[in-house]
Amino acid sequence: MGAAGLVLFLLLALPDPGTVQGKVVENFDECSWFFQNKIPPQGFDTQNRVKICQRYKNHYHFVTLYRPDLRIPVYSAYRYPCTIGVEKKFRSNPWFYEPQIDDRKASAEMTSSKDRSSDNQAVDADYKDSGYDRGHLYPFSFNENDSATATCTLTNAVPQKHEANVNWNKQVESIVLKLALICHKSGRSMYVVTGSANSTGSKLKNKVTVPEVAWTALCCTSPPGRINDPCLNNNVWSEEQSATTYDKDFSCAFKKKMEPEEDAVILTVRALQRNLSMIKIFDSCRGTNQDDEAENFEEVKTLIATVTSAENGGGSIRGWSWGFAVLCCLLSKTWSMCV
Repeated sequence: MGAAGLVLFLLLALPDPGTVQGKVVENFDECSWFFQNKIPPQGFDTQNRVKICQRYKNHYHFVTLYRPDLRIPVYSAYRYPCTIGVEKKFRSNPWFYEPQIDDRKASAEMTSSKDRSSDNQAVDADYKDSGYDRGHLYPFSFNENDSATATCTLTNAVPQKHEANVNWNKQVESIVLKLALICHKSGRSMYVVTGSANSTGSKLKNKVTVPEVAWTALCCTSPPGRINDPCLNNNVWSEEQSATTYDKDFSCAFKKKMEPEEDAVILTVRALQRNLSMIKIFDSCRGTNQDDEAENFEEVKTLIATVTSAENGGGSIRGWSWGFAVLCCLLSKTWSMCV
């Protein structure tokens, strides 16, 4: 088959978004390296969901499972490190949206949502004057270059009250990034899945559902290999050279009710899975089975205490702004208090 014939074949092979089968894809095979062991989370309802290999500047940067009925993502899955592209990052304004959710013949790349409307997804106009932030699932701060810019798509965002969004960044995203630095400095990759759950009953412009809970789960482990893994074959942006190293795989999770006064809690991946009534977020990772769950969790709490103490100039754990819920997890000797 010639090059022109191959391009035509691939275009014709794309599923009809009208069937909500999800650049938009039928399955995640062509961007599976964002999942641990290349296996997507198991147990989520995939009926009437759109699978998106998030594409920008001719590269895939992360993965999203999207609910067009609620106009928010179920989750986004991403890696650290995974910086792809060469252009300096910027925050798109307006944010992007995914054309193929509405039109199978449209571009496979995310596109500005300026002056757009949609019956299947959020657009920038839905957030205007709503009082809610466009809350990233895959954080902008986790990357540089095109990969950071690609996070500014509304299929990677849920409505969040501003202070709740700020607190999520302070209490969760900043800690996950520090753990990801430790993971990478130790010769591994960090696999992260971040999502939302439960409806508050509120909607932006009577369209975009406001979720009650945000959650994230992480797994630090060695990837299967460099073959066909773009995250391992690109230069990584400049990191903190003083990052701690740790010689074991590890996992943990965070959850927060998205109200400004509510604090995030740290818990095991297994506990989060029970909370979400699902089967499995990662295929296999230390701390995600009963045999090593407690030992792994104690070690992760020590890692968090180390990086947070360093950030605060060696100050006491009691100086953290995490509140009692997280504090009990970090200071208790019994991990079950946190679940």
